Amino acid sequence: MSDKKARPLRFRKWHAAVALLACAGTVTATALLSGPGSGVAPYDLNGDGKPDLVVGLPGDTVAGKAGAGSVIVANGTATGPASSSVRIDQESTGVAGAPEAGDSFGQSFASGDFDADGYADLVVGVPLEAIGSTEGAGMVSVHYGSSSGILGSRTGAFTEDTAGVPGDVGWDEVFGYSLAAGDLNGDGYSDLAIGQPLDHAAGKANAGTIKVVFGSSTGLAASSTVWIDQTTANVPGIPEAEDRFGEQVAIGDINGDGTDDLVSATMGEQISGSSDRGSIHVLYGPIDDAPAAGGYLDSGNVDDIGEFAGSALALGRFNDDPYLDVAVGASDEKAGDDAGAAGRLAVFYAAADGLSPDRVEVFDQDTPGIAGTPEPEDYFASSLAAGDFDGDGVDDLIAGMRSEALGSATGSGASLVLFGNASGGISASGAVWISQDTPGVPGTVYEGDHFGWTVGALDTDGNGRVEPLIGAPGNAAGTVTVVKVKPGTLESATALAEADLGWPAGSNGDAFGIALPR
Repeated sequence: MSDKKARPLRFRKWHAAVALLACAGTVTATALLSGPGSGVAPYDLNGDGKPDLVVGLPGDTVAGKAGAGSVIVANGTATGPASSSVRIDQESTGVAGAPEAGDSFGQSFASGDFDADGYADLVVGVPLEAIGSTEGAGMVSVHYGSSSGILGSRTGAFTEDTAGVPGDVGWDEVFGYSLAAGDLNGDGYSDLAIGQPLDHAAGKANAGTIKVVFGSSTGLAASSTVWIDQTTANVPGIPEAEDRFGEQVAIGDINGDGTDDLVSATMGEQISGSSDRGSIHVLYGPIDDAPAAGGYLDSGNVDDIGEFAGSALALGRFNDDPYLDVAVGASDEKAGDDAGAAGRLAVFYAAADGLSPDRVEVFDQDTPGIAGTPEPEDYFASSLAAGDFDGDGVDDLIAGMRSEALGSATGSGASLVLFGNASGGISASGAVWISQDTPGVPGTVYEGDHFGWTVGALDTDGNGRVEPLIGAPGNAAGTVTVVKVKPGTLESATALAEADLGWPAGSNGDAFGIALPR
């Protein structure tokens, strides 16, 4: 793909398509483990041992319907994503529903082996799908893996109108907004957590809920679905208007007991007696009709975090102990003098007792070793992803800065890789700054590219070393940059657009790269 030149002003229809969602934080998809009984990595949809690259295009025009949305899937190869791919949307065989303007198919997704057959499966969020005359009700579309991948494979779909799924279809309740996969009940099948932060709970608007659909030998079973909110046993707190419980969800074994746990960001929760907002719930497995136990961290008890804690989540073993640590974005946090929404990152180190405000490190662009300075609306840590990027056996972290200004190019965007180490966890030492102004990175700095709007992590060549992924959905039709890094060094960067995966050049507003694997 060649570097782009000066371009005409563009109307980004994806901004309109995600406006409702973006006001609640960056839309992301999170998936960690396919399940202990599976033995297949997430996103290995054809079972060949190499994860496949999935990219969301929620602004894609399908059958003449702007913003109907699609996903593109490129098989993993020994040299990275294949140069050909398949595109799946609501015109594809077996996919529920029909393309409609603004559905945003592909706005989120997650992968796990829900039927434990040795092939990873893919769940795609369609959070603005209309159910009957109820717009923005939302849907998830399930695509089961096979030796030939997911195109034309067995499919399924869930809405709040599906028999067995608790809840009622509601206007703009965005079922499928956030997704995570993992084995929450310890039976060897991956389960699906569906975050619905704009759902009503206990009569409170936008209090938020999570629906958990359990896996089985036949896949995800609607009849197994349980509803979790802050009235559920062992879930701390109470539902309040605008809490947005389930804003982001992630699954992994936080306390090292061998059973996966569910982590939820409740980004709008108001902390009693404080001006702070935002909390993190850890809901410990096994989960059946309720979590076995619940833990809670609120921003009022975490030094230097006090505004919208939980705009992003990533789980990783950042210090090589038996526990999964939790990185939390607070992208609207003020940092520096008058730098509103400059953004900040908090890394909580887990132990047998879960998370604690006493085991946390905080980073922003004032931290020594991190490039740049805090500026209004940088949105540092608006997206997060974790993986072992340098191959040392300890997980590392990439943070997106979706609206970082480079020179006068507002909203051009950037990303930052921070490395973990066995003794001290995440450190700013050796941090690697990546933007379209970084030597070796394809492209040209341009206003509104939003390089780093979404970041991801995937072992694209199957060699055991994970690559950071950087989405720039405003870069014309959108790009995804695959990078290889080690401390202090950007080793390589390859930018992919729709044309690099075997399709015609996309259209401005496709938002290619706004959803990426994690």
